Amino acid sequence: MKKQLYIIVLLSSLLFSATPEQVEKYISVSSSEEQLIELESQFSQMQNNINKISSEEEASNSYDMQLLSIRFREYLQKNISEDEMEEIIAQYKNVLLLQFVSAQNDPDFDPNKAEAYAKQIKADPEASVRIELVEKIADALYKKESIAILYDNLMKPLMQNSIGGDKLNDETMKKSKEMYIKMMIEEGKTETLYFTKEFTQEELEALLKIVQTPAMDHESKAVFGAMAYALKEFFLSMASRYDLSKHQKH
Repeated sequence: MKKQLYIIVLLSSLLFSATPEQVEKYISVSSSEEQLIELESQFSQMQNNINKISSEEEASNSYDMQLLSIRFREYLQKNISEDEMEEIIAQYKNVLLLQFVSAQNDPDFDPNKAEAYAKQIKADPEASVRIELVEKIADALYKKESIAILYDNLMKPLMQNSIGGDKLNDETMKKSKEMYIKMMIEEGKTETLYFTKEFTQEELEALLKIVQTPAMDHESKAVFGAMAYALKEFFLSMASRYDLSKHQKH
């Protein structure tokens, strides 16, 4: 009986999970491919820098960066249903969403410029309606529960496996999580203000309706989870290989 139940659950999972073709289409239309390539490049450089100061044996255990992309796809396929993925892909037919995604993937993006722009527009008393709309958009894209997925599955294990991680008590971890979520939400608002600086008020209102759909909520949670799943093993491998106590100045 247990075996039959297991088979039914397994078949249900296979039948209702997003297909590999859907995942590839989503990654293409959402520009996730470019983001994954950038991540692989950045973390490959990080690993190379650590290898330079590691022993030959440690350097030989380098993490295969292609696993980031593989694990990202694997998570999406398992955690988004076929119908949900169809709804998400359909949203990307909207020109406004594509414009927003294109702005997010600007290779010349400068966080300092985003900060300066945010300060400038917040000082403008006539921009209050615009700021309110953008913050609602950011609230939909950077929900506490979605960011918590990233923290619980990536940052928390990383801290616990780092030097002195065994000394972190529950209260310290709780405060760390609260600070991380607050930081991510504030960064999200600042970046969203900057990325939508060319949008009219009417376009912002339309974009808000898009990001508040159930489909985009499914996407947000799944992507945060996929990022955590893709990066977790890499960061843990770095933490295990790079002993901070060996590189601190005395």
